[in-house]
Amino acid sequence: MTRLQRLIPASVFCFVVVPAYAADTAQDWLLRIHQAPQVLNYEGTFVYQHGGRLDTMRIFHRAVDGAVTERLVSLTGPAREVIRTDQEVRCYLPDQKAIFIEQRRLGRNPFLGIVPDRLPDLEQNYAIQLGGKARITGRAAQQLAIRARDDYRYGYRLWADQETGLLLKAELMSDSGKKLEQFMFTQLNIGGAILDSMLVAHTSADGMAWYRDNEVTDGGPTRSWRAARLPSGFKLFSNVLRRLPRDERIVRQLVYTDSLAAVSVFIESADVAKSDDMVEGPTSMGALNALGKILDRHHVTVVGEVPVKTILMISDSLVPESRP
Repeated sequence: MTRLQRLIPASVFCFVVVPAYAADTAQDWLLRIHQAPQVLNYEGTFVYQHGGRLDTMRIFHRAVDGAVTERLVSLTGPAREVIRTDQEVRCYLPDQKAIFIEQRRLGRNPFLGIVPDRLPDLEQNYAIQLGGKARITGRAAQQLAIRARDDYRYGYRLWADQETGLLLKAELMSDSGKKLEQFMFTQLNIGGAILDSMLVAHTSADGMAWYRDNEVTDGGPTRSWRAARLPSGFKLFSNVLRRLPRDERIVRQLVYTDSLAAVSVFIESADVAKSDDMVEGPTSMGALNALGKILDRHHVTVVGEVPVKTILMISDSLVPESRP
C-alpha cells in the first residue's frame, strides 16, 4: 500500500446509506438520509465508480437500538472484506496477508454529521433543493440536489428511497457539473432479519498479520498544530495522535469538516518519516486530492474529497498552536 492509502482510513470501503414519515422539504429528506442507517436492516449489492474504476460490493447492515454493524465484501478487483461497528473498522486483505483494525473516526459517509442544529450552518455553504422522482433498483426514489455555494467544496446529487429514506444512489459533482464519483445499489432488500452469520468475517485469519491503528497520548509530533485559514463552514472535528499500522510510526491527525466535506491533516516529524514513502507535492485519486510537503521540520500531508484550492488553503496556513 502507498503511504497515502495507509493514511486514508479503511472505512473508505464502507457506505452507509427511518421509519416512513412525511418529508416535505429538502432539509427533511437530508435528515432522513442521516437517520436511515441508525434504524434500518438491509442487505444488497452496490457499485462504486471512482477514479476510473468500478467496484462492486455486497453489504449486510443491521441496526439494533441505534447500534450499527456492517459487513462488506468485494465482488470485483482485489479480495477484501470489511466489518464495521460503531467502535472500529476491520479490513481483511487476503492478497496482502493482512488484517487492519482502526478505531472509528469521521468516515466517508458525510451525512452522518448532519443534525438539525447544524442545518443553518450547512445552508450557508450549500443550496439544498428537491429534485424529481426516479426509480432506483426497482424502488421509487426522491432526488435531492446539494449545490456548493463556492468552489471550496463539491456538490452532491442524491436519490433516497421514498418509503424508508434509505440512500439508493449518490453522485459527487464538481463545480463544472462533472460527475467525480458515484455510488448506486443494483440489488436491495430492506427490512427482515440480518443474522449474526452474515456479519462475521468469512475470510480466514490463518497466516494473516494483524495491524492495529490506535490513538495514543504521547510520542510523535506532540506539539499541536492548527490551520490559520479555513474555507467558510469548516471547523475542527478532531485532533488526535495515531499510531499507523504496519510501520508503527506516530502521526498527529487533524480533521476539519463542514458536515459534508472533510479534510484530514497528517503531521509527523521529518526525522522519522520515510523519504521513499512520503507524499510529495500534489496528487489525486479520483475526487480525492492530497498535498505533501516539509514544514518546520515536519512532514505534512493534507488530504480530502475537496477541490485542490481547499487543500492548498489549509496546507499553506498550517502553524504550530504556540504561534499567533
